[in-house]
Amino acid sequence: MGPNRCLLPPELLQFISEKAASLGDYIRFRAVCHPWRSASSPHPRNLPIQFPWLMLPFKFYGNDDTTRLFYDLSASKIHSLDLPELCGAEICGTSHGWFVLHKGQVTSLFNPITRATISLPPYTVPPSDLGIAPINVENAVTPFGDCCVNNSALCSTHDFFLEKAILTSNPMDAGCMVIVHTSSLWELAFCKIGDERWTVIQYHEEAPNEWYDICDLSFINGVLYTQNPYGFVTMYNLISPSKTGLNCEPVSRNIYLVQGVDGDALLIHYHGFVYADGILEKEIEHTVYKLTNDREPTWIKVNDVGKNVFFVGGGCQAFSLSSDHLQLPGAAKCAYYVSRWTEQNQHYLSWYNHKIKLGKLDNETVTDISGDLGSFQRNGHWEESLWLTPSLV
Repeated sequence: MGPNRCLLPPELLQFISEKAASLGDYIRFRAVCHPWRSASSPHPRNLPIQFPWLMLPFKFYGNDDTTRLFYDLSASKIHSLDLPELCGAEICGTSHGWFVLHKGQVTSLFNPITRATISLPPYTVPPSDLGIAPINVENAVTPFGDCCVNNSALCSTHDFFLEKAILTSNPMDAGCMVIVHTSSLWELAFCKIGDERWTVIQYHEEAPNEWYDICDLSFINGVLYTQNPYGFVTMYNLISPSKTGLNCEPVSRNIYLVQGVDGDALLIHYHGFVYADGILEKEIEHTVYKLTNDREPTWIKVNDVGKNVFFVGGGCQAFSLSSDHLQLPGAAKCAYYVSRWTEQNQHYLSWYNHKIKLGKLDNETVTDISGDLGSFQRNGHWEESLWLTPSLV
């Protein structure tokens, strides 16, 4: 094709660009020359869901403040991205290729691939009240605008901490909501992109403890699910405000709420290492439950997870992709998870090494697919490794 490659008709260039299956190929296509870039969208909707990258924990020593490392499973390589936007910010969630960042009193959405940023409402603005659960703290509430709030909890936000956040869809889609779990008086809240204030779903219980604490949340088929460390799951209908409690008796800790590829609400119980008489018997063991609605909502154990491929990361993060979307043979009925172990522990500092392992859910075999990804320090501030589905949208 030689020097005439830039003279191809725009219609043909657009057709070729729409055939790209990987984010890397699409970026390289747009980098060829100006006509190729002009014939293709900077935010393509035709790209399939990409194989996730694992964002490795921040290396406190030996790394530039703005450099973050991402392991690309599909290419078996580490990408080094310069992201000054992450300096000093807490990453409170990752959904649909975007990070939810909390820095000081500001929460925002950030796409690490396109570097796009979306601002969210400040927490100092009085929120609306969805009306599902009243504040249950004696003598702690006063009328304020169109809701009841604790003035000190609302106006003095230095103690405000964002525990976890999720997106209901890509933020470029109409109706996308950001749902947050906070350590303030309002425990659960949401906003739509473009809103000027948050809407409170639920306030903290009278005596917050481990039984009431939320350790995971997921938005599945228009319903918000939260879960505490003992497997008790609460369903929230945000359209006609109401909530329903679901107890999953066999489940204790290390549990994740996930939307299955068929739209099912799934609960994954990750048992981790299994020992027998002090000897490691299994490195990975999972039990998967599905929510059924035959008569009343009930969790049932499932042995066949179909085309679900699970990705389990830090910060109670887990999600599922269809094996049809992943260009890897035999990917169905698998779980990709992060395995870490302590390398050394001295002067109150721990160094953890990371690997990505593939666990087959049907026969519980484990394969190391990444090798040693490096050593990362754990001290007073610890950032978990998180999965990211890279996106140009």
